[in-house]
Parts: sequence; C-alpha cells; structure tokens
Amino acid sequence: MPKRKHAELGDWGARLAELRKAAGFTQEELAAELGVSPRMMAYYEAESEYPPTALLPKLAQALSMSADVLLGIAPIKRAA
Repeated sequence: MPKRKHAELGDWGARLAELRKAAGFTQEELAAELGVSPRMMAYYEAESEYPPTALLPKLAQALSMSADVLLGIAPIKRAA
C-alpha cells in the first residue's frame, strides 16, 4: 500500500532539502549529524518517507531552527 501524502504538510521533501542546503549541509553530512543513513535522508527528501517524530527535535536543532519553522508552521526568519 503506498504512503498517503498529507496535503497540509505541503511538499515536505522539497522544504527539507531547501532548509538543509540553506544550513550548508550535504545529505551525507546531515545524515551523520542525525545518526541516520544517507539513504534515509534521501528518502525523507524524496517524500518516500517522513522522518520519525522523535527525530524532528534533533533535525530542527541541527538546522538551527525551531520545529515550528521546520514544519512550516512559522515563517523562516531571513537575515536582514
């Protein structure tokens, strides 16, 4: 059975890839920081898989943002 897409989350994979790149990480570097395989990081960005809920705080911390910003609930604060 294919995974269902959640419209309210938008394009999670593209958002995660954009935030990762803006933070200066490669997929491999962020995967190492989070303790997951590079393959899982690629899955998260391809929307084949959502990260487990327990990984979200660590992901937000690695990207230096709140979980609300990571999830798209709060806007990204851009440097002026």
